[in-house]
Amino acid sequence: MKRTEPTPLLWHYGAAAGTRTYVLAPFAGGSAYSMGDWPAHLLRAGESALVLQYPGRGPRAAEGLPTSLGELAAEAGRAVQRHSTGPVVIVGHSLGGVLGHALAVHLEDAGREVELLVASAARTPSSPRLDAGQVLAMTDAQWIQEITRYSTFDPELLDDSAVLDLIVPVLRADYLMLARHAPEPRAVSCPLLAIGGADDAWVRAEHLESWAAYTAADLTTRTLPGGHFYFRDDLTRVIELIHTVLDGDRARKEHR
Repeated sequence: MKRTEPTPLLWHYGAAAGTRTYVLAPFAGGSAYSMGDWPAHLLRAGESALVLQYPGRGPRAAEGLPTSLGELAAEAGRAVQRHSTGPVVIVGHSLGGVLGHALAVHLEDAGREVELLVASAARTPSSPRLDAGQVLAMTDAQWIQEITRYSTFDPELLDDSAVLDLIVPVLRADYLMLARHAPEPRAVSCPLLAIGGADDAWVRAEHLESWAAYTAADLTTRTLPGGHFYFRDDLTRVIELIHTVLDGDRARKEHR
């Protein structure tokens, strides 16, 4: 699917002025390439998508790595405001779910309509996680264990020190950004969809349910087959779920 890059932070797909704009926020260690196949499945007629390309990786590898999740979300919010039209749907995976919440707060504060926040394989912003000291103390062996536990990365590639030198600094920076994030205890006004993988050891059903505190509207939770990256097994099913929740919410609004 053809893309343009209106800013280094945004990859744009679909309609130039979409009737609805999806904003996709990748996981820790990820880049816009990580969710680059979503727009082709997600977009319906007249819609657009913006995939976030975090600094310090991919085509932005020469830039410094991000240090503040709140600042990154605010920058993304300003860029989304400038380069999109229509209501916004935010889809964030893992770290992207936490960033997605901060982005939704920013956009709603700016008066932009957020139709839905999708927290995919994500714990809530205030959930316990590694602190900054623990992240900084992790060895390469521990990073390899972390990578293989949650991803489908080929373990043999991790034997290559050059590969580790590319991956570990990005992951460390993203984990630190998450560890240092002090979120506002804010509930967004839009509905929230929390999705997880049945075999995900990090995000369990109770973590999905805990997102109820982060929306003043309806929370929908769904557990699908697979692990932390369950969407790689059946992306179509995930897209259908998002569309179903969106269409149901729109139908309810029209019949009020």
